[in-house]
Amino acid sequence: MIPIFDALARHAQQRPQATAFRDGTRSLSWAELAETVARTAGGFAAGPRSVGLRLAGLDYVIGDLAATLAGCRVVPVPGFFSAGQVTHLLQDAGAVTVDRLPEAGAPLPLAYAGGAERVIYTSGTTGRPKGVVLGDRQLTASSLGLAQAIGANTGDRYLSALPQAQLLEQICGIFLPILAGAETVLCPEGVECLFTGDGRGLARAAAEARPTVTVLAPRQLTLWVQALRQGIPAPEGLRYVAVGGAPAAPALIAEARALGLPVAEGYGLSEACSVVAMTPADAAAGSAMIPVPGVELRIDAGEIVVDGPTVMSGYLHGARQQGGWRTGDLGRIEDGRLVVLGRRDAMILRASGRNIAPEWVEAAALADPAIPAAALVLLPGDRLVLVLAAMAAPDMAALATRLAALPAYARPEALVIADPRHAGLIRPSGTADRNIARDLAMVPGAQMPLPAAEEAA
Repeated sequence: MIPIFDALARHAQQRPQATAFRDGTRSLSWAELAETVARTAGGFAAGPRSVGLRLAGLDYVIGDLAATLAGCRVVPVPGFFSAGQVTHLLQDAGAVTVDRLPEAGAPLPLAYAGGAERVIYTSGTTGRPKGVVLGDRQLTASSLGLAQAIGANTGDRYLSALPQAQLLEQICGIFLPILAGAETVLCPEGVECLFTGDGRGLARAAAEARPTVTVLAPRQLTLWVQALRQGIPAPEGLRYVAVGGAPAAPALIAEARALGLPVAEGYGLSEACSVVAMTPADAAAGSAMIPVPGVELRIDAGEIVVDGPTVMSGYLHGARQQGGWRTGDLGRIEDGRLVVLGRRDAMILRASGRNIAPEWVEAAALADPAIPAAALVLLPGDRLVLVLAAMAAPDMAALATRLAALPAYARPEALVIADPRHAGLIRPSGTADRNIARDLAMVPGAQMPLPAAEEAA
């Protein structure tokens, strides 16, 4: 993190009046940001040493940087965590909730001495969230590697559309722009669309902000594409849109590119300090990802292993991590490029002996704005069924076309249209619970045949 605070001090000295961060109501120049962070750090230095940040907008940016500068343990609190998960997170990390910035104290110098750590809690699919411990080594290596990978520069304008409690957004929306001296525009409409299912606010905000770079979840991309179809223009000057966190359907990526969004895919995980591989900005559609500079990737028994300076220190209260991290994801490397196949523990084995990664089939469904979550399940008799948590009637013709592009052995034989409000079907993280989806698919009369592409049209 030392290079990040050095960069902040440098920008405040050399470009004091240039805009560093802004939202819809206020902005901070580099000089204002540096001064505010220094004074707020003085407030953090006089308080608890472990802080659970429940802030938003510019206050989150200030709070994150100031708590780090003060040497605190920074524990971002995800907004989608349940009350029980938040209680566990705070108790496990020994953190005190910070929902407003502390009173300013005597300003601390921006000459960061190092030593602060951050704990990122991953929700997972079962059990209590685990705290991933990251320090200066991991955060610095990740920020520098990503800056090099996308060619970040002072002429960039970053659109911050993901929840700020996500590690990916802390790196891409705070640390990386500071390194590059780029302006960041905070876009709450990006988070709002994840709950409303309407991407028009995100599309309009992006068109007005005219960013050059942004990072999205696949659901946000789906909703933005829908808004573009409705006539909202793509931003001028946009050069890189990274999409990660889950697979995105190739058809969705192709349509997004055709509509003016230069989409590239990324792959990463909290245990390796977020992004470890991404598609180059100038790559053709369908290209595989290459490792972020400084990250080493290898395949061991079909599993992706990450090594290098971004690998976590370990889980909080656990043993120190030694060597590479086994991700639990299956993949392959071809000509130096990474192809991610899916989670090892989610693989579906058919009677034919074929393995299916359900994430890629589900991605074909999630390209529909009406479907916030989907689950592919295998039922007795070797029947594949795709369960759709649908907010409205899906576009069956488009869905059938996307599914028809899959290998025959991976195509579902039937669909189930489920109420997204069904208890437990959609986890707090926004993904479908495949066990509950399987139960719904077993209900007599719930299944409907999958229409052929020409029939659906």
